[in-house]
Amino acid sequence: SNSFGSNLISNASGLMKEELRIMGSLLVEIADKTKVPAGQALAVGREEFSEMITKRLEEEENIEIIREELTTIPKDKYVIIAVGPLASKKITEEILKLTEGINLYFYDAVAPIVTLESIDQEKVYYQSRYDKGDGEYINCGMTKEEYDNFYNELIDAERAPLKIFEEEKVFEACMPVEKMAARGEKTLLFGPLKPKG
Repeated sequence: SNSFGSNLISNASGLMKEELRIMGSLLVEIADKTKVPAGQALAVGREEFSEMITKRLEEEENIEIIREELTTIPKDKYVIIAVGPLASKKITEEILKLTEGINLYFYDAVAPIVTLESIDQEKVYYQSRYDKGDGEYINCGMTKEEYDNFYNELIDAERAPLKIFEEEKVFEACMPVEKMAARGEKTLLFGPLKPKG
């Protein structure tokens, strides 16, 4: 996802970002510079954000970036290992040894990327969530038949296999859409497909 969540200081997420701005957070500074319309949320242009973050980290004299496979975890210095679900088998085994496999989960929702050019503008409408803002979200309505077809395809879709250390524990606030759909035919209508813009 390209969203950093709400930017409103009336909630915890927005207030935290405002406090990070005051403290000079590099991530929030670059997010603000690369933001795209997203109603009350702070969302970024993914490629521009990534390029600016990479450039700033490369320029930082106290950070060494190594772009090669790490197969062992150094014991003599502090390191940040940011591999995510695409970690190689060797480094995954090292992390499993270090953590004894406790609390090691990559199971998360993946946000699909839909390009503007792929959307038939004759079939959509623009609206902001809860009618707050200038209509910055593209809404693609569905008939009941279209929704039923979508739901059935989603339920029957092929799933990516789990890694050896993964359990199907999901974070309720960021649940994969197919997991929501498995809870019932109408579940999506009260989640990501609720008619709130």
